[in-house]
Amino acid sequence: MDEAIYREHRDALVRYATVLTGPSNAEDIVSTVIARIYKSHRTLSSLDDPKPYLMKSVLNEAIDSRRRKQTLPLVDQAIEPREVRPDVFEAVIGLPVQQRAAVYLTYWIGMTSDEAATQMGCRPATVRRYLHLAKKKLEGVVDHV
Repeated sequence: MDEAIYREHRDALVRYATVLTGPSNAEDIVSTVIARIYKSHRTLSSLDDPKPYLMKSVLNEAIDSRRRKQTLPLVDQAIEPREVRPDVFEAVIGLPVQQRAAVYLTYWIGMTSDEAATQMGCRPATVRRYLHLAKKKLEGVVDHV
């Protein structure tokens, strides 16, 4: 794997993995993704934009990791984003991984549903569906979502 590409995107990948799995698993998720890419002899430098591929790989590994553990990890040391109420942050952490990813990419990062879909490797309609489901789950927990 191109080391420069990894260094360029590493921090964003770890932040994304932290939102998806919690701080205790984020580094492991990213390391696993990088190791798999290295073992497969794929070169990221051949891609026009490797970030969507890396983000999708992190999302897939987070889902696989959760399936292997069969439990949702507790996030007790998460760094809260600025201007986000703690109750909102805790409620979002409790969402399923795909919904959490959609919320993070659209509301915290500020991506459109098209951009989030590219990062998640799905259609924009799927991102909008994840957001709709997330809002429904958060309605009872958080006001003004």
